This record gives sequence, C-alpha cells and structure tokens, in this order.
Amino acid sequence: MTQTPGPQLTGELIGVYRTTPARILGWVMVAGAGVLTALTVWDVSVGRQQGVLGALALIAGIAAVAWVLFLRPHVRLLADGVVLANVVSDTTVPFDAVEEVTHQWSLELRDRQGRRHSSWAVPVKRERVRRTGVDDFAETTRRRGTGGVTAQTVADVVQRALQRWRLDGGQLHAGEGARARQDLSWPAIAALGAALALGLISVLG
Repeated sequence: MTQTPGPQLTGELIGVYRTTPARILGWVMVAGAGVLTALTVWDVSVGRQQGVLGALALIAGIAAVAWVLFLRPHVRLLADGVVLANVVSDTTVPFDAVEEVTHQWSLELRDRQGRRHSSWAVPVKRERVRRTGVDDFAETTRRRGTGGVTAQTVADVVQRALQRWRLDGGQLHAGEGARARQDLSWPAIAALGAALALGLISVLG
C-alpha cells in the first residue's frame, strides 16, 4: 500500500473538507451510542447485570464505525498539496505531482504517473431529478457560490490553490520524480478490527 516516500507537505493549511450529511450521520451514531451508554449505566444502577457486556460492546462498536466511516474521512488542503484521508488509508499528493484535478465520481487527483487518487469524504453531488434546459455556465457559477461541500466545489478550491502555487513559483522548484504517497491508517484499521470484535462479543454475550 505504501508508495515510494515523497516530500512532506509543509504549506499553510487552507481548509478541511467533508460533507455535511456524513458529519450529521456520524454524530447521530455517536449520540445514539451515548444514549445506549446512559441506558446501560441505568440498568447497572438498578441491579440489572445481565447482558451488560454485550451492550457495552455494541455501543463501542457503533462509535468506532461512526468514526471510521463518517467522521475520520476528510480532505485537507494545504498551500503545497492535498491529503486525502479515506476509510483506512491516507494519501498525500503534493502539488508538484498533480497532473489534473477532476470530480466525475468524487474529488479526484490524477498524478504525473497516471494514477487517480479519490476522496471517500467528498463524493459527487447526486441530482434527484435530471435538469434540462439549463445554461451550463450559469449553473456552474451558481453552484460555486452555494454548492456546499461537493466534489465540484472542492475541486474548484483545489484547482485555485494549485494555480496559486504555480504562480508563486512552486512549479519552478518541483521535482521531476515527485510522487503521491499512500499510507495505511493503522488507527482506523485498529478501530474497525475492534468494532468487529466487539460486534462478535455483543452477539455471543
């Protein structure tokens, strides 16, 4: 999974992006786990001990899944590159390795080696009803102002940061062998493993 080590990003942080629905769902799951915890504590306080271990395991598993799938994934944009924090991996893409920024299915960065790096946290916005008879330029301009966190709006921000980096002379010092680097996120893997184990405990307990 890990590629040849590339340069570390040291630029100023521009923004961190994840969709609002993912944040809402993640925090709703965490809140639900909190409610279950309170109910379990209440049961223990009134002397009901049966099934407590299984309930606590289920609660911890829900919280772990919420963090890994919905709260941890994000896009971190810096002045010299992008970090795509996905479910179990983190991909660092310096601007000197970026060939193209696209948003067909999600925010995607194509590097100079032809590889595509996609973001789990910023998918493309799905239209429930197909629009017809709409001027593309006017629609794109409107979305840039009010589109929220979508693949298109974040791709626009990344593209502007990339152009600013090039205009500031970053491209003059870019290394020809610059590469994106993908690393496993061991905390996320551990959390998923713990959620699986706790789920088994809750079923068997």
